[in-house]
Amino acid sequence: MFRFIFKLLRVVIVAALGTAIAAKFLLESNAEPGTEEIDLVSIFEGQHLVSEADPFYGGKIMAMFGGVLLELRKVTPAPTGIFLDLVVVMGGVTMVVPEGWRVKYDGRVFMGGWSDDTRTTAEDDVPTVTVTGIIVMGGLRATTRSPVETAV
Repeated sequence: MFRFIFKLLRVVIVAALGTAIAAKFLLESNAEPGTEEIDLVSIFEGQHLVSEADPFYGGKIMAMFGGVLLELRKVTPAPTGIFLDLVVVMGGVTMVVPEGWRVKYDGRVFMGGWSDDTRTTAEDDVPTVTVTGIIVMGGLRATTRSPVETAV
């Protein structure tokens, strides 16, 4: 039984690596500080985006065997809210939001996790970041302090 599980896991990891290598050459990021709707791709690398968009609608993030640091403290949220769709496979995404903002995750998690380290007020009219998608053997973290600031 265990031998079958390990063989299956090995096949899944090799397939994920093959997919990531193909995606690395086929997909490109469309994410600049002023981009209102981002397409951020991070495969076998790290990406750091400090967005200053006015308004910021959200977009798509893909992190495979890599990481993304997305800072949203300088954005003006769209009147409809911010919607992010993400795919994380053996990687991680850290999202930095201003204090008081609300972050909701409505996606699937498989052998990974997500944490909300924000300081949200009880008010209903605060800006909301809604995140959907899938996390496989990776993680999503929402926080109000950038890891870059805490390291200095």
